[in-house]
Amino acid sequence: MWAKERFYRLSLIKKTIFLFQIHVIYFLFINISFADLQTNLINKISAIKTLSFNFKQKIAEKEEIGSCIIKYPLLMKCDYENFKQKSIISNGKTVAIIKKKYKKIYYYPVKTTPLFTILQKGRILNLVRNNRPTKINSNIIEFELIEKKSNKLKIFFDEESLEFKGWETKDAYSNNVNFIISNLETNKIIEDKFFKIPKEEDL
Repeated sequence: MWAKERFYRLSLIKKTIFLFQIHVIYFLFINISFADLQTNLINKISAIKTLSFNFKQKIAEKEEIGSCIIKYPLLMKCDYENFKQKSIISNGKTVAIIKKKYKKIYYYPVKTTPLFTILQKGRILNLVRNNRPTKINSNIIEFELIEKKSNKLKIFFDEESLEFKGWETKDAYSNNVNFIISNLETNKIIEDKFFKIPKEEDL
């Protein structure tokens, strides 16, 4: 009886040690995998100077498509394919929403918009360095930034290629803005003057 009990206790100890070893190995593997992904993603982002891509933007039930060019830091021009002939331009200080059909331009300080983070590599790199990503499907991971006043910004990357895939934020009316990127090209040579905001009288 005593021998059986001793054998049972030894077996239980061995199982406990085995399970602990498996847990440690899994934990180390997860951390090594994350460290590799983090390092590779940081290197990928650091090498980017410009981004050119097509996009699909969804706000509530409304979808729009178009093409966009980003030049770090803080320069962007997006042209929408819609009857309003809408464009959004950031010249580094001001974001202008341009509606050529109506010959109207609306101006916002870039610091007051989510683009202030999206258009700065340094802020994206800090987000990647200081946060763990969440896997949202088989290919896409996201990093989430929560800023003052509970403003949330989610930035998406392809887990395999590490390509920038888009972002999600909220507009001035608290609607979710989902911005998805496709056909991405990097490091085209683009002059700063491409991001000049026109005058209303020139529309």
